[in-house]
Amino acid sequence: MRLADGRVAVASVGRGGDQVILQASWTSSEPVLDYLCRREDVVLLFRDGRVALRSFDAHIGPERPYNDFTEGGVGFEAKGGTRLAEVVSRDYGLACVTGDGQVRCPRDMKAIYGELEAYGPIRTMYAQGRAALLADGRFVLGGPGRPEKQVLLDRVVRVSMADFGFNSLVGCLVRDDASVWCWGRNDFGQLGDGTRERRDMPVRVVGLPRVVDVATSGEHACAIDEQGDVWCWGRSKDGETGDAGKKATADVKVCPVDEKATQEARKWAEEHPPCEPSPKASSLVEAVDPNVPVRRPDDACARLQWNARRAGESVQPVYKRVPGCVMPDDVREGHPLPVRIDEVEDAVAVEASPRRTWAVRRDGVIVMWGADAKVGGGPRMQAFPVEKGAGASPSSR
Repeated sequence: MRLADGRVAVASVGRGGDQVILQASWTSSEPVLDYLCRREDVVLLFRDGRVALRSFDAHIGPERPYNDFTEGGVGFEAKGGTRLAEVVSRDYGLACVTGDGQVRCPRDMKAIYGELEAYGPIRTMYAQGRAALLADGRFVLGGPGRPEKQVLLDRVVRVSMADFGFNSLVGCLVRDDASVWCWGRNDFGQLGDGTRERRDMPVRVVGLPRVVDVATSGEHACAIDEQGDVWCWGRSKDGETGDAGKKATADVKVCPVDEKATQEARKWAEEHPPCEPSPKASSLVEAVDPNVPVRRPDDACARLQWNARRAGESVQPVYKRVPGCVMPDDVREGHPLPVRIDEVEDAVAVEASPRRTWAVRRDGVIVMWGADAKVGGGPRMQAFPVEKGAGASPSSR
């Protein structure tokens, strides 16, 4: 997270009794323009253009010049750059810097991001160099098999993406009219369009006021409106969409059972069983060579001891399709429409990560809900107050 004074802090989440504790384990030596948090390290872009790396291994020590993995460990400087983006090739990963529409990497990586650069000056890269927000507000997505869909949307001012592997991305975009658009997989309703259908092109999130920020984990998403209220939609099993999201999921109206139609179906099945058991079912059949018998399973009806009663019991309940109800097979975890998180007010930044959500209030207090904040099996908001005046501020996303 970025602190109010511009430095970056790496924090860990732990438990102390019933309390969740957020503790900073390391803070950068000076303010930064941007940072890239990866699995095993954090890459820092300082205000003078230097790029440094700090490993999460406590034995490494302070920041060191960024190593571009060439022989001799020669680092690089990117004067004038303002954003960091990770670009990977087959054997290694590189942190690149974008600025003035140019992409600067410690070695030539145009084989990966070149097709995006051809569209025009790049403002920010995403998804390991496979997506980019251009300086003119167009959002483009690269990769094999997507030339006809490469420009996804224009007038984009903010982007959040989750990467599930090559050409498997979930993203949400804020446009200049303060609307939110999402695309990708939608099994938890994480696109917020009221459906669970996958979308390869962005669809507008339904029911949101004017939005200033959005974040997606790939399974749920949250947005901040102009009043500082937080809205979430998608996966809600661990409370990542708050109590409102879990309640909205639990309040789904399941279609009622049609008792009369169900009894009629069971009666018909008892009178018309699909088969009768063979009275002399044998486990042997005659092969081509009569001296070499071939063993086979017993007759299916005999094996199941099929009878009229079992035929009736096999009939599933018949449901009435009344207005506003959902068939049982279609009731799945997650809420496909935004719900407002009543417990959070005056938010300035939001971050969605798997199974949990974080928000930063204007006073610098961090609020978390979801998996780590669960107490007694239920979701709960957990606030981390400002310590020593070093409040958090919005990320550089």
